[in-house]
Amino acid sequence: MEYKFFCDENITKKLEAVIKNFGYQVDSIRNQKLYGLSNGDLVKYLNTSNWTLLTFDKDFLHTEFSVRQGIIILNVKPNRDEFTVPLLEKFLNLLKNEKINCVGKKILLDQKFLLNLK
Repeated sequence: MEYKFFCDENITKKLEAVIKNFGYQVDSIRNQKLYGLSNGDLVKYLNTSNWTLLTFDKDFLHTEFSVRQGIIILNVKPNRDEFTVPLLEKFLNLLKNEKINCVGKKILLDQKFLLNLK
């Protein structure tokens, strides 16, 4: 499965670089200058372009938000690259090796999620 990741405005450039290093296409609110876009409008944009959303925003867990290619919500405290990068790398490695699939899913990505996969 080929994934394209779209990073919400709360995703750091370091996390975007991690995605690129795994060979995935990545774009972002920052790159597209879509600051202030409502969550509903972002979902419409992602569904027309077949992107998988990467965000820290737990509002996307609400049922009204559905992205065909999936929503990955990072759930890490504290929210710093030193904690989020290793988690994202583990997730992307599983995705690359087709151990998981995020199409049409909402994944709350934390250590518990990864432990439940084993």
